[in-house]
Amino acid sequence: MERNLILVRHGKACQLDAFEKDIDRTLTTRGVNDGYLVAKDLFKKGYKPDIILSSPATRALHTALIFERVMGTGTEKISIIENLYHGMGSNVMRELFNQPDDVSSIAVFSHNPGITDMAGHLTKGATNFLPTTGAAIIKYHTDSWSDISSSDPDDYFFIKPKELK
Repeated sequence: MERNLILVRHGKACQLDAFEKDIDRTLTTRGVNDGYLVAKDLFKKGYKPDIILSSPATRALHTALIFERVMGTGTEKISIIENLYHGMGSNVMRELFNQPDDVSSIAVFSHNPGITDMAGHLTKGATNFLPTTGAAIIKYHTDSWSDISSSDPDDYFFIKPKELK
């Protein structure tokens, strides 16, 4: 089955204030605008995830909701995954391995350094940095999501908000 993995680093967030928790940081205006810009570009290219996995951090979940609005995925398709908050690539992989094999397209909204590390690992080093709202789209032909870590991608590309402006 053809599988599309969409890895998205959350949008630009407000600075951490002395009176707030990191998990509660919100998107800046630029973060919101970049989210719509990247989501529209992906949707125009024919991408619409079957399910969305998001960190519980406000900035990641808001970015995921923007993509959902643009693509019409449905909020019921969004799962908040606690393990994605700390953003380790191994946490992201573990969550992907647990997804049903009848799902062909998954979008993951998480944080650096893990989301960039995972994109770099799965594309054999094609990137070492995803900017805020940057996306890596990686295509596979595998029987199961658990096969992607040992498979070479069929294709991949990156979207950076600055390149769309």
